[in-house]
Amino acid sequence: MNELLQLNGRPIYKISMGRFNSTAPGRKLLTEFRKRDWLVVDKFCPDNQGELFMTGIQTGDYVYACAGSLQLWGIYRVQSDWADLPADLADQITDSKNWIYRQAELIAAPIREDVTSLSKQLSWWAPSGYRTVALVNNLARANTDIFEPYFNLRLVSDTNTQVDSNWLSARFPNPNIILYGPPGTGKTRSTLELAYEILMGQPAPSYMAAQQLFQQELGKRLDFVTFHQSFTYEDFVQGFRPKVINGQMVFEKSDGVFYRIAERARREWESHQELDPEEFPQADADFIHTSPVVHADYSGSSVPFETVFQEFIAPLASPGGVITLPMKTPGYEFPVLSVDSKYITFRRGTHGHENKVQIALIRGLYEGTRELTPSGPQVYYVYIVERLQELAHTHQGANGAASIPATTAVSDQGDAAQLPSPSPAATSASSSATTPRNYVLIIDEINRANIARVFGELITLLEKDKRLGGANTLPVTLPSGEEGFTVPANLYLIGTMNTADRSLALLDIALRRRFEFRPLYPRYDLFAGMPDNRGAVLQKLNGEIVRLKSRDFQIGHAYFLDPKESLGSIFNGKVIPLLYEYFLNDEPKVQALLQAAGVSAHIDASVGLRYGSSSSIR
Repeated sequence: MNELLQLNGRPIYKISMGRFNSTAPGRKLLTEFRKRDWLVVDKFCPDNQGELFMTGIQTGDYVYACAGSLQLWGIYRVQSDWADLPADLADQITDSKNWIYRQAELIAAPIREDVTSLSKQLSWWAPSGYRTVALVNNLARANTDIFEPYFNLRLVSDTNTQVDSNWLSARFPNPNIILYGPPGTGKTRSTLELAYEILMGQPAPSYMAAQQLFQQELGKRLDFVTFHQSFTYEDFVQGFRPKVINGQMVFEKSDGVFYRIAERARREWESHQELDPEEFPQADADFIHTSPVVHADYSGSSVPFETVFQEFIAPLASPGGVITLPMKTPGYEFPVLSVDSKYITFRRGTHGHENKVQIALIRGLYEGTRELTPSGPQVYYVYIVERLQELAHTHQGANGAASIPATTAVSDQGDAAQLPSPSPAATSASSSATTPRNYVLIIDEINRANIARVFGELITLLEKDKRLGGANTLPVTLPSGEEGFTVPANLYLIGTMNTADRSLALLDIALRRRFEFRPLYPRYDLFAGMPDNRGAVLQKLNGEIVRLKSRDFQIGHAYFLDPKESLGSIFNGKVIPLLYEYFLNDEPKVQALLQAAGVSAHIDASVGLRYGSSSSIR
């Protein structure tokens, strides 16, 4: 039985020091680092990885360290801030002296150090992933691939998942959010931090951690889109696009960014829900709770998957052909509707929702290389696999071969006893089966598109109670003819809106009613220790802008936060051009505003207003 390591809400990161593996002196350094319990990284490691190591990882956070994809060191708890590597060690690194370290405490040593077998696991947080510093953002997968087999540990993020769920509900009572405010107030940055909270169930430990999670989950549990004036319903939801095939123009159905992530979220949601008791008898609801795990321990059939699968889908080749599979309770069945290159589409009962299951998963269950604890729609996977095994049994019987072993308990009597006990990993998956993971779609500049045209009927479906899992779930038929489309409860939308943008008038009233609006305005508490007294300068400037226009046209703090950039550069390159736009190129009015705010400016005959007095540049 694997032991548990409670992270108590702390994140865990990967630190890879494989750079040193390539030379004998480097391997000697690795031995020294490991002896001292030092985690060592180049402070200028690209993609903000050095910054994540220095300021993103907090004292008390967890790290699993490895020497690249060759050797595991252990699981550590970070104990100190970063410091430069001592000269006697740094001098041994020929290419750079920018190496830094953090002291750490060894929490768990691996029972196996060699991880070369994970060479095909390329998630950034894996030992062979292409990152030096990475957040482990998929703890369930990391437990299965790394911590259970190599440490005999299962890591648990928090001791009380219900607290996290309550916190998330209080933090996000509405799954649709719009961050609004003037330019430069950190709206886009804040979307990444909010996405981290939604996906991980806890505040982001740093902006770098939020950035990395965004990069890792993009196209999976998170998508990003920027609206513009030409954006359409076909881009967002679904439509038909022209395509040339063999010299002929045809129209092919194309799924938009919202449809794709909604489908991923819906499959996640339905895979964690119980069957509808009004649609299915209690006998099959009981089956969910009593059926054993479909195990990788099952040896599989000697009949190739392709053979039985082609026989299984043969009825679909006929016009209107449907495969009907009987369920456990007499008189109840469900149809398999279609098969494409990746998915089997079936309906939950006679009148239920359509669901898809990957053929690769069915193959793995059939061949015994995958395991599954049936829950919700996953119950139907069992019936599909059972039909394949029946076909295989027929083939084996015809050839005089031994019949295949039982794999799932679909009869009313003790078939479950024929199966091995669930593995700890499978038990863990079962215990969390009622909590679907969340998904996030970020819509930047949401008010720049024609909202009514882009969202269409989704305006209604976005409401919390109209979503799949809500009190008044509302399925609709899409213009493409697809029936029963719903927006799942575990899909969150985060939009940004620039209040100084003249396209604000395009924001549909229906959208205003369905989104929670969170304001982001200039912050002046971020300028402590900054040069040029720039926080006070910005505050006075914004006071004049509010007096002449409104608070929605202020200048955001983000323009002033780089301490290496001078006030002259900020005003000439960012602020003054923005003020010209605000005041419709009324140069005397812009100059008067700057003077009233105490900002020295002069008119250059070549380019217009410039920061500073004319005499100061001679």
